[in-house]
This record gives sequence, structure tokens and C-alpha cells, in this order.
Amino acid sequence: MKALRITLPGLFMMAAILVAPGPVTAQQYKEDFNAALEAAKNPATLADARSLFINAATGADGASDTETAQRARHITAQIDYKLGTEALKSEDYQAALEHYSNGENVFPTYIKNLYGKGLALKNLGRLDEALGIWKTVATAQGDRRTSLAAEKAIRDHFISQASAALAKRNATRADADAALAALASLSEFMEADADVYYYTALAHYTKGEGDAAIAAAQQALNIHSGSRSDKAKIYYVLGEAYISVGNRDAARDAFSNAVYGTWKQSAEHYLETL
Repeated sequence: MKALRITLPGLFMMAAILVAPGPVTAQQYKEDFNAALEAAKNPATLADARSLFINAATGADGASDTETAQRARHITAQIDYKLGTEALKSEDYQAALEHYSNGENVFPTYIKNLYGKGLALKNLGRLDEALGIWKTVATAQGDRRTSLAAEKAIRDHFISQASAALAKRNATRADADAALAALASLSEFMEADADVYYYTALAHYTKGEGDAAIAAAQQALNIHSGSRSDKAKIYYVLGEAYISVGNRDAARDAFSNAVYGTWKQSAEHYLETL
């Protein structure tokens, strides 16, 4: 019994050491974080940096260090965005999607990854998913530049469809209807801008619907805030629409405002013949 009494204190001391590793763990996550910062400086070791930041975030969670955990995850998401963008440029769209998705999962409020995810999905042919994601990004708070990029991505897609349909040589009523369908789809995501009304006017003019074309062109002019060249093209289609309904005086006024840039020569020709 005496030998047992002598060894118990030693056993208690050893047990205390084994169950109280707090200071060691705290030191480790800080070391991981600092090592991750160094690794992140070299593009070749970004994957290593990411792993270290995740380790640091997990360790910081255990130590109730919310600030470090948050910062580690934020930087991880930035690394994922960079890796995703590099994969996107290399046309490895599946890898890009995986990187962007990882970043979204680790730090959801860093919406650049969500925007990039939309780009990857579009290139993978999953357009409906991409558009839904961009709609979410467009209404997100905190990163207005990325939200505007998402809005532009949506607009560009549908405007491109409308423009391609109407740019065909001798575009038909079916082409015009395809353009109007694309513009209607765009309206499900956001309000119409001057470009939407311009292509609406052009589509109606192509279909021989002069009055509707005039109304759309005038709406485009009312809200136009772009370049003088863009404004000239609106006046040009307005002039053609007025001709189609027999209003030569209004057509002349419209063409006089279309004498600029690409439209200058054609507008002047109309003015000489009206």
C-alpha cells in the first residue's frame, strides 16, 4: 500500500498534463496561420496555404478565437477564387466550378466565388443554374462591384441573343419574335434599360409594327444615359419606324439626331431623300 501511495501523485500529475493541451493547441493554430500567410505569397504553394488556413480556422474555433477563425476562412475563400479564376482561364471549367464551390462553402458572404461559379456553370452548358446564381449575386449586399458584374452577365446574355437574331441579313418575323422572347426572359430578372427598349423597337420594326416600334424607341430615349453613338442608333430606328407609318416630318427630325458615328452616312442618305 505504501508503494501505491507514493506513485499516485505522479499519476495525477501525468494525467493533468495529458488532458490539458490547451496552450500547445493555441500556439499551433497561430503558427499554422502565420505559415499560411507566407505560403500564400507564392502562387506555387497556394494549395498548401489553403490547407494551413483551414487548420488555423479549426484550431481558432477550438480556442474561441472568432476573429482569427473568420479571417482564416475569408482568406481561404479568396484563394479559392484565385484558383477558380486560373482554372477558368485555362478552360478547365469543372475544376473552376469545384474551386468556386469550395470558396462559397467556406465563406458564403464572399460573393465573388458565387459569381465565378455562375461563369463556370455557363461554360459547362448549365445556363439556367448560372442565371439563377447571378440573380442571387445581383441582389446581394456588401460587394456592389460584383453585384453589378452579375447584372451585366445576365443582361449581356439575353441582349446578345436578341442582337444576334436581329442582326441576320433580311431578318424575319420569326427572328424578331426570338429577339422579343429573349428580352421578355431578361425582364424576369431585372427592369428594362435603354438597350432592351432599343432592341424591342428594332424587333417591332422588323415585324412591320411601326407604332409599337416608335413607342419602344421613345422609351429608350427617355431613359438613355449612354454614349452619343448609342443614342444615334435609337434615333435611327425611330426614324425608320416613322417612315413605316408615313410620318415623314417626324422621321426627318429623328434622322437629324442620328447623324453620328456608324449611323451618320445612312442617316444623311435618308435626310437627302425624305
